[in-house]
Amino acid sequence: MVARHRRGVARARAYLLGALALAAALAPAAGHGAPTAPTGPIVRVALLADQPQWPAAEAAVGRLLASLGEQRLDFVVHAGGIKGDTESCGDHVLDARERLLDASPLPLVYVPGEAEWAECQRAASGSFDPLERLNRLRELFYASDASLGQRTIPLMRQSDQATFRSFRENVRWRAGPVMMVGMNLPGDNNHYLAEGGRNGEFEDRREANHQWLARAFFLAQQQNLAGLVLVVHGDPQFGNGWEHRGRPTLLDAFVSRHKRDGFLEFKRQLRELTARFRGQVLLIHASLKGFGIDTPLRDANGKTLRNFKRITLPTGASGQWAELRITPASPELFSVSVKDAPGGTGEDGD
Repeated sequence: MVARHRRGVARARAYLLGALALAAALAPAAGHGAPTAPTGPIVRVALLADQPQWPAAEAAVGRLLASLGEQRLDFVVHAGGIKGDTESCGDHVLDARERLLDASPLPLVYVPGEAEWAECQRAASGSFDPLERLNRLRELFYASDASLGQRTIPLMRQSDQATFRSFRENVRWRAGPVMMVGMNLPGDNNHYLAEGGRNGEFEDRREANHQWLARAFFLAQQQNLAGLVLVVHGDPQFGNGWEHRGRPTLLDAFVSRHKRDGFLEFKRQLRELTARFRGQVLLIHASLKGFGIDTPLRDANGKTLRNFKRITLPTGASGQWAELRITPASPELFSVSVKDAPGGTGEDGD
């Protein structure tokens, strides 16, 4: 009787231990729940784009950067466009703009725009080879694993990966509860060339960008971050009916009235990653339409992705900038307002 009782207790104990082990196996792994409630101070970021456009504007941009250094800002992000469309792409221009940005009192992260490399084959810009100019930008602006500026912040560069050794301009860094990401996505249809043959530069950069963006979202999800901010220069053209287009092929230019959408793969990946991300996503880029805030990204069923917002920055507005605030304790993680250089007025947005 005693032996039978002991066997029963042993079986019950074994069952209990097995049940506990099963429960532990089925429980969500750490880091896979909802984003951790963010805490910490407000992060304040100055956003610039498309300035200076000419040598005559360099002094004004220098004064603007100096004034930003006197405010309680954490760093500056320049979304590309550091020369005019018809200004030379020569070293003398790039050298001058690098010195200008590097003189910023605040850490400054610069993402390249099309005018400083992708459009350099134009006669008015000096008839340079675009890829050669891009490599020169990499040498000048992305030589170290830190930002520009008199004070710097460390950056993770995609060039740390052997497969993407040349892509030093693709970066990421942490800002409070948010992953900041910079990526080379220029305007002018993402530098997709309509001529026949392989689009070597476009295809290599498309693959690099795809990997970099996927990695950034993975890390943000893994670390339970509240948000991800992506900064590029080019306008991806969300309103061109891309949702209804098929997979791009080499025959598109011959059988379609529409030119090949150089941003198509980027938009599809961004939609997929945003839909799976538990936090908020903010895309920032320059736009000829000026400053704006909207929610242009929709899922495969046409439903607006509510965790996605876009901020467009004005082009050619020398002395104007936007302030992005990342407020960890607020339901609205991101807020933005347009500012003028000292003496002007700005407009608020959220």
